[in-house]
Amino acid sequence: MSGRRQPTDLVKANGRKHLSQAEEAERRAGEVRLLRPKKLKPPDWLPEYLKPEFRALAKQLLAADMGIAQLDADTLGQYLVARRQYVAASRQVQDFLDQENAEEAAAWSHLQEKYFKQARACAGDMGLTLSSRCKLVVPRGADDDQDKANPFLQVIQGGKAANG
Repeated sequence: MSGRRQPTDLVKANGRKHLSQAEEAERRAGEVRLLRPKKLKPPDWLPEYLKPEFRALAKQLLAADMGIAQLDADTLGQYLVARRQYVAASRQVQDFLDQENAEEAAAWSHLQEKYFKQARACAGDMGLTLSSRCKLVVPRGADDDQDKANPFLQVIQGGKAANG
């Protein structure tokens, strides 16, 4: 069973597979490439009070250059709505626990869990969680000057050279 299909740039960067020019051209023709927008426009359905937060988060995602496109605006909006609902449900749970009303706290806790799962799913899709960022595959060029300037990375690579 083969793994997930990897972008052509990553296959080439890994150097484990030789692709002829024809194979490379065929692979690239089959890849979906979206233009990176300068700004993400908030969805029309997003409440006004969440739009500033949307713009701030979209700016960070665009700066991280993880492949976000305008198509992802709905997912980012859904994340913000679910997170807001999660926070509201969390307050309700705490209020009912303070009042020692276990029955109402349990009902709100159930909603809180649903909102958390919604927010977590959207966050994972957008690369907003550590585990989802670790799964992202970002090919790096051979002439990446940041690696040369990073002393921590030099120590790691020095360890690889000594062990390898």
